[in-house]
Parts: sequence; C-alpha cells; structure tokens
Amino acid sequence: MYIREVTTFNAGSGKQYNEYRLCKSVRNDKKVVQITVMTMRDIRVPKVLWNTLANAIEAMMKGQQVLFNDPDLQNEAERWFDAYLKKNTRQAEPASSRPRDNSDFETISMGSVDLRHPRSIGAEHIALSNYRELGFDQIFTELGFSKRHRQDAILSILGRMLDPGSENSTAEWARHDTGLDALLDIDLSKLSHNALYRITDKIYRHKDYIERRLRENERSIFNLGEKIVLYDLTNTYLEGICAANHKARFGRSKEKRSDCRLMTLGLVLDELGFPKRSKVMEGSVSEPGTLKTMIDGLYDELDIHKPVTVVIDAGISSQSNLDYIKERGLNYICVARNKPIPSEWIDESKFVKIPNKSKNKIWAQSFQQGNECILYCTSEKMAEKEQAMKVKFCARYETELDKLNKSLSSKNAKRKLDYVRQREGRLKERFSSVSMFYTVYIDHSDDKATGLRYECDHTAMDLKYSGSYFLRTSLMDISEDQLWDMYMMLNTVEGAFRTLKSDLNLRPVYHQLESRSEAHLFIAVLAYHVVNAVRIKLKDSDISITWNTLRRMMRSHIIAHITMQNKEGENISVRLCSNPDDNHREIYKALNLNHNPLPKTSSKFKVV
Repeated sequence: MYIREVTTFNAGSGKQYNEYRLCKSVRNDKKVVQITVMTMRDIRVPKVLWNTLANAIEAMMKGQQVLFNDPDLQNEAERWFDAYLKKNTRQAEPASSRPRDNSDFETISMGSVDLRHPRSIGAEHIALSNYRELGFDQIFTELGFSKRHRQDAILSILGRMLDPGSENSTAEWARHDTGLDALLDIDLSKLSHNALYRITDKIYRHKDYIERRLRENERSIFNLGEKIVLYDLTNTYLEGICAANHKARFGRSKEKRSDCRLMTLGLVLDELGFPKRSKVMEGSVSEPGTLKTMIDGLYDELDIHKPVTVVIDAGISSQSNLDYIKERGLNYICVARNKPIPSEWIDESKFVKIPNKSKNKIWAQSFQQGNECILYCTSEKMAEKEQAMKVKFCARYETELDKLNKSLSSKNAKRKLDYVRQREGRLKERFSSVSMFYTVYIDHSDDKATGLRYECDHTAMDLKYSGSYFLRTSLMDISEDQLWDMYMMLNTVEGAFRTLKSDLNLRPVYHQLESRSEAHLFIAVLAYHVVNAVRIKLKDSDISITWNTLRRMMRSHIIAHITMQNKEGENISVRLCSNPDDNHREIYKALNLNHNPLPKTSSKFKVV
C-alpha cells in the first residue's frame, strides 16, 4: 500500500483542496489497477514517513504485529486503522440479527485476536439518555444550533459531568477515553478545545431562554408542584489576576482562599433540587442583598395562585428581605438571626417530638408572635456536633492566650501594654465564635504588661452551643413537623452546591475574562440539571449514591473493538459492549435504561 496526494477543486467556489488516499495495487485481467482503500484528510507525520505509515496500516489490517520506534508514527497508524475499522463496522449487519446457525461460526487464529481501544460507555449512556430526556437537544434546535454545534454542546455539558476539568482536558478526554463517539456516531479524534470554548460562549448567550425552557420541561417530566422555592449562594475562587473580570473581587472565601479573587453563584431551586434560576455575582456581594434580584427574575413565572413558600438560610433572612417576600405575595421560612422570644417561654413539657428518618431526636415548641409563627427546635445530634466544635474552638483559643501569657515572661519580649492588647484583640477576632464568652485581664505596671488571665462564662456558651435554634415563618396554620420538614429542604441546596463543587469541578476557575468565567459556571449548572435528574430517579429506587461514586462505578462498563483472522486470511472486526455487572444492571434498571447501550456489530474484509 502507499499514500497518494490528490488535488481537487470545489466546483462552486473553484477553491483548491488537497486530500490523501491510501491506495493498493491489484492485478485485474492482466492489468494492474489502483484501488482506494480510504481517504485520509489530515496526516500528522512528515511526508518522508508516509511509506512507513502505509506499510504499518497494511500490516495491521492483515493482523500482523508491528514494532514501532516512533511513538508518533504508532499513534498515527493506530488512528487510521481504527478509522478503517469503524468505516467497515458501521456498514456491517448487527450480529444479533443474524440467525444462529453454522454459518455464524468461524475458525480463527488465536494469535491474531486483539482488543483495541476500550472506552467507557456506562456513565456516558446514563448521562446522554437523561440529557435528551430533559430536552436539551430540542432547546438547542429551537435556538438555531447546527448539528455540529449541538454535538459540541453535548460534549461540553456531559464532559463536565463525566470528566470535570477545563475545555482543554475535556477535548483530550473526548479524543481518547470516552465512548460518546460511538453513542453519537461521530468522530472525535480531531476535536479541538477551541470548539468547546466557542460552544460554551454560544450557550451562555442564550442563558435566560435555556433556563426557562428547562424549567418548563422539568415541571412537566417530574410533575413539580412548585410550592417551595429554595435560595442560597456560594462563592468560587479564581486563579490569576483576573484584571478583565470586574466581578472578581476579594471577599470572604468559603474555601479559606483569601489570597484569590472570588465570584459568587446564586441558585434558586425547587423542592426536588432542580435549578430554576442561576446568577453569577461579584465575589464581595452581600448575601442579603441578592434575594430581591433572584425573586424578581423568577416572579413572573411563579404561579402566585398557589401558596408559594421561599425557604432561605439565616445569612439572607434580613428583615427587609422578609418584608419584601411578603409584599410579593409569597410566604417564607428561615432561621431567626436573633432570639425572637425570651428563654422563660420555653417549656419542655410542651415539646413535640419531630419524626425523622434518621435516629436523631428532635423536639420543638411553636409560638405565635404577631403575624409570624416561631418554632423553637433542639436537636440531639446537632447538640453533640456543636459541643465538639465548642471544645475544639475553646482549646485553640485558650492555647493561644497561654502562649501570649508565656511570651510576656521571656527575656526579649515586647511588653508594651498597647502592643499586648493589640495581640489579644487579634486573637479575639480570630476566634470570634467563642471569644465573646471570655473575659481577658492583662496585668500591667507602668505601661508594661506583666501577665494575662482569662475567665469563661460556660453557662452562656452552653446555651449557644446547645443544638437549638429558632425558625420563623409567615405560615400561621402549619404544624411543627411540617415546618421543620420544609426548612430541612435547604439540605437540597447544600447538596446541590456540594455536587457542583466536588463532582462537577466548579472551583477553581482559571478563565481570566468575565464572560468566560460566567459561562464556565453556567455549564456546571446545566450539568447539574442532568445529575439531579439521575439522582431523583435513583432515589425513587432507594439508591442513594453520589454522582462521583456512580460515575466511578459505571466506568467499568466499556465498549471495544475486537479484531481477529479466520483460516481463509480474512479479517473480522467486532464492536461490542462488555456484559454489565450486577451493580451496572441495578443502576440501569432503576433508570429504566437498556443494559446494552449499543448493539453488537461485526464486519469481515480481506486484505490482498
């Protein structure tokens, strides 16, 4: 075999193109004719190696083992041999449709059997099926996306689910590790990360339309009542200076990355955890100041004829926000920022036990105060957790105070009273959660500190770390357990952020442009729509696992090409999926998916 360079012209534009053909010479009626085996549009090795490349491809077609000294040449030969197998396999009749008779048997050379390029197919099958069920393809078609752009959108969104990373790493994953090309029947060997950058930008330009259509589809598929709206926000840190990103600001990092600029992501979720609306805000934004914008953007689509309740955490439940929610005709549930009732009102004899699925013991007492219902809750597990936190924080604070006191007795210590007070004030700020219960005395003489003592009000501290809290709601006719259950739905928001951060690689963000950073976060939110759909279906079958665990579990369900030679010297190529394990079958059954994502196909060809 050899490679021939051919020049062709476009009849319409007259533009000249070069293409390359893998050819072989055969004798036909005393004549030697040249036959094109396949067209090769881009060859990635120098022209001086083309003859060696052609010989290597021919040997691989004959089932012979080839020894390569050049890894680039080996990769190129395997790439074109795989392209040849795929071309022949696609034209083959599925083996499962053939009758099971003696014609189906072959005598093969065991030494010629080769397994080529296994690819993960299990997690891809799950992600793609739910992606299509949520109507992403239809949404992008409505937006006028071409077939190529819709395919790139699948890679961008599902890539964030299946192998979270940058666009560059997603392109690498698509070229070498995933079976999505078989599921989509496309060639990903030439995929560029620039195509993923472009499609991400294109998707983000239609953010509002995409979110609205997803809300409609999810409302229909999952029969959402939309009686509960959950709202919370988190921040993510950015690497680099981000000079072109005006939303990248220094602020309080929830990852303790005070050295990096931040961006804030706010999410409005429904009762099943589907994002109804997302918004990227400045990293230094005040939590209470974000609620109005999110509610205003969603208000027109809420069915106000239904009793819609907004559930928010203490960080957002300022009095102005609660008044605003009422003005919009909505109800609210939140954690009280302060103590709304005196301690003497609490009567343990009137406690109501809150039923819950865990072994936690929870008691509550409700109070009517003006136009609000106040629920006092105390949790045994929360009390244990808070007590452990109290012991840890107190031990650290007291250790630092003891160090400061000991340093005053050293020979070269700085004992100036203002300086020592400044050091003590920094410790107080650093351990603000417990330092408020301590009284620190600095002994001094002639403006020189001589010692340090402290006392702790353990009674007041135990009240704070008692595992108790107050809930406020505008719902007046609600029982204690209903109110507690509705507030516990905020765990859905925490679970969403946990999935975004740990499973979908929300942080850090490496993009330097504001639009690219926002698009990066939006793709993660779109991927979470699909993850949440899978999570809900599995939960209905009593399967509670994280997406990361599911992804790792399903990675062992693969697709591969098996090549071999029969005794007539013909090459046989079979593409098939591995048999699913029991845990794979359990997941597929819960999701109502076929255990075999792709049918077995085979082809037979002879190299002369």
